[in-house]
Amino acid sequence: MRAKEGSVYHIAQAIEADLTVRKTGLQKPHIPALADLTACSLLSRTVNTSEWRSLLPRKDCSEKAKEHYISRFLANPLVLPLNVMAGFAPEVIQRASSNGQTVILMLDQSKIKDGMECLMVSLRVKERAIPIAWRVVATGGAIGFEVQQSLLKAVHAMIPEGVSIMLSSDRFYGTANMIGLCQNYGWTYRIRLKGNILLKKDGGEISTGDAARQGITELIDAEMGSVITNVGFIHESGHPEPWIIAMNEKPTKARTLDYGLRWGIESLFSDFKSRGFGITETHLEHAERIERLILILTLAIYWAVSTGMALAQTGTPIKKSSLSRLSV
Repeated sequence: MRAKEGSVYHIAQAIEADLTVRKTGLQKPHIPALADLTACSLLSRTVNTSEWRSLLPRKDCSEKAKEHYISRFLANPLVLPLNVMAGFAPEVIQRASSNGQTVILMLDQSKIKDGMECLMVSLRVKERAIPIAWRVVATGGAIGFEVQQSLLKAVHAMIPEGVSIMLSSDRFYGTANMIGLCQNYGWTYRIRLKGNILLKKDGGEISTGDAARQGITELIDAEMGSVITNVGFIHESGHPEPWIIAMNEKPTKARTLDYGLRWGIESLFSDFKSRGFGITETHLEHAERIERLILILTLAIYWAVSTGMALAQTGTPIKKSSLSRLSV
């Protein structure tokens, strides 16, 4: 039975009320469970489920019963993170584009633990990012294009009509397939390329690395495998390697530097890891359960960020002690 007192209960109640009116695909019993666990993670700022158990708003409930409550939720195949995020993402994407701005989406991969990698699409918010969609895969290496394509297809379905999107991603995603996907979706893109990619232009061929070494700053309508794209080159003093950036527009220095917008996702991964929840310490072994864990942490981030933004908009001083550090 739920204990109807305490800060965790009141936060969980607010989250539950919000989840209830969203199209998340959650069944009725799953909504309070997700709200409870989100509130616990928000206040504890950890993935340590023993700390969650101590915070769970449960009355006359044993520690073992609380442990089963958490485990059942994380193992529940009916809780689908992409469906839940479809109830949040369109709203935050629409808000990010409210004044006609182009929305910056970032794609990157990060290690959760040995043998588990997370591919994530995030939305840039000021200098940081918030999660939109993710997949966890049991692998020790790069997650392939098939999974990338599936994830971005799910994200594309969440984007409100008329919103302009720019995808920024590192050179591990600099492929003709990825560029073709952006072109098919009508997205602008800033995708870094490796130095060994062969480009065809005006009947000749040149590698991206050779073009950079020759001081070329732009290639227009270069053929890269099955796609035609523009490529901007910049090698700033003090940097060991040039930026070689595929883009849909005519390259300029400013547009090539747009690639730097992707760094927000690095801050996000830090929020999940060493500077925040410590997800790398999880003992979960199944990819699907880790995906649900990320869902809980993501909703905690959403609530922390939205609380901070609401206070900032009203001019109310934001006390670090009253919010998760993720919102500051």
